[in-house]
Amino acid sequence: MGETTAQALEALEACYQAFITKLEKSKASSVGEVMGNFFRSQGNPRVAYAVEEFDDLLTHQVAALVGLLEGCPAEEAAAVAVQALEQMLFYPIPRGRNTAFSLAAFEGRAQPLLAFLPPDKRREMASRYARRTPPRDMLPNQKKLWNTLSRG
Repeated sequence: MGETTAQALEALEACYQAFITKLEKSKASSVGEVMGNFFRSQGNPRVAYAVEEFDDLLTHQVAALVGLLEGCPAEEAAAVAVQALEQMLFYPIPRGRNTAFSLAAFEGRAQPLLAFLPPDKRREMASRYARRTPPRDMLPNQKKLWNTLSRG
């Protein structure tokens, strides 16, 4: 038997929690390590690995959820998409700037879920999203997502 939408949402949440934990544990532990990371072209290799791993896992989780939603009635699909978007776009903002930036950089991965929202829910979510991050401060992926939401 296949995965349920509730299980897919739980897996999505677990994916985010694991990523945040890895980023928090990836902080340099000494001045020597900070300097070493500074002179590496890719920065901290633990952060780079966590980001790559999260990117793959998040892409898979969103695709699996979209596949499940395509087989649901429209109202149910919209409700589940809203839950996933709450996790992906309206998470508590972490204190660490690197973690906050990393999460913001992945908000664009929510794009495929927007197709399941009715126009009124899109507009409502666009308004909340713009209050959270003013459009002038958005990263390009956030701006694209906000524009799609705003079109309703």
